[in-house]
Amino acid sequence: MRRLFLTPVVLALSVVGVAAQGTVTPGRYQIEIVATGKVLDLRAEDRKSVQQWANGGGRNQQWDFEDAGDGHFYIRSVEGGKVLDMAEGRARDGAALIVADKRDNDNQKWKVTDNGGGQYLIVSKSGKSVESPAGKREDGVKLQVWGPHGLENQRFRLNRIGDLEAKIRPRDPNLPGTPVPPATVNTGFVGKGRYQIQSIASGHFLDLRREDNQTLQQWSGSGAANQMWDTEDAANGYFYLRNVENGRYLEVSGSRDGTAVYLRDRTGRDNQKWRIVDAGRGEAVIVARNGKVLDLPNSERREGAPFQIWGEHRRDNQRFRFNQIDTNQYFAGGRTRETRGAGPGRDKAVIQEPYTPGRVTWRGRVDTEVLLEVRGSAVTEKNVTGRSYNNGKYSFSAPMPARELDLRIQNKKVRGSVEIVERPSIANNFTAVIRVSDPQKDAADYEFELIW
Repeated sequence: MRRLFLTPVVLALSVVGVAAQGTVTPGRYQIEIVATGKVLDLRAEDRKSVQQWANGGGRNQQWDFEDAGDGHFYIRSVEGGKVLDMAEGRARDGAALIVADKRDNDNQKWKVTDNGGGQYLIVSKSGKSVESPAGKREDGVKLQVWGPHGLENQRFRLNRIGDLEAKIRPRDPNLPGTPVPPATVNTGFVGKGRYQIQSIASGHFLDLRREDNQTLQQWSGSGAANQMWDTEDAANGYFYLRNVENGRYLEVSGSRDGTAVYLRDRTGRDNQKWRIVDAGRGEAVIVARNGKVLDLPNSERREGAPFQIWGEHRRDNQRFRFNQIDTNQYFAGGRTRETRGAGPGRDKAVIQEPYTPGRVTWRGRVDTEVLLEVRGSAVTEKNVTGRSYNNGKYSFSAPMPARELDLRIQNKKVRGSVEIVERPSIANNFTAVIRVSDPQKDAADYEFELIW
């Protein structure tokens, strides 16, 4: 018998293949609903609900099938790391399909039953089948469970993407012999780092409006520091987005559609925390802690258009490309705000001062978290959270030279942690940023030296 080989048409995701009848094995899959042609999708707004959505190829539409014994699988969201479960832990008709922390629970163990024609039922050990509510074909419809009946809204195609990722603990990058990956551009979002963030709808970049030093707008690419963004870990999968030029953080002041976003001093509150959700094709959605999404109103193309938040719909005006910046490179060649409209041109190269060794000693009282900005022969203290004492005293052995420097911390009296958040560079006007964090409920006195 001749075997016919088909070349798959790849739209947004390179799919290794469709699971053959009766041969579903542990691996990574997309789960396509036969009745609607849409795929199972982890809802970005709450990272808990499972909905149907057109195939975009993102990690929130990818699912790891892990052996649960006795022919069952745990089905884990690649984006959220949690497994398929039923709302309120109840195996009843109409219960919402959600993701939850993995437990030894029959509602989380699923048997994939061959239904013929490359289609499958997904039935829990507790006896309920995953289904899309009958007759509802639009994006965003939440999935549920029901007693098995085998109609199209309970049948799925399993498109295998690849094998499960090996669960290997990454090496400590500070250990000898650990390779350090080079910084590149156009990598997409890869975690903490420095980026330019480009709107898919307009091609312009997220830009700090210098006229008021707080409005987030779009502008054509300049390579200047007001278009550079540091993503800093905010725990639990969230990040702070810090503008390199003024050191302020992206913040939303409400949750209504159309609420503007601004740059503010860091507070550590939830309205400054964002998740970067893979949307496929090297693009991402930027989701606030309140579930709303960073949005370019009406896909505006004019320079200076401000951003807002809006309910998630994932069209191009809510999609962004993260272009990682190599912080070892010079960025003085980019156009600045003053040269806009004057043609390409290049600024004069920045001349770095000669290296001279030195140190600064800082002493002060810290409640929860303080940021210290060191430049030249001055230290600026910014209280982040906790009581503000603003009583720090410092002394320099010599001014810190305006150049790129290797720095190290020498602790003298420290209860919590002192870390270097940012090293001097052309992009930050040769400023070192130090974070002092105290984990206890009461304040403590700190003393340390920053040495170059």
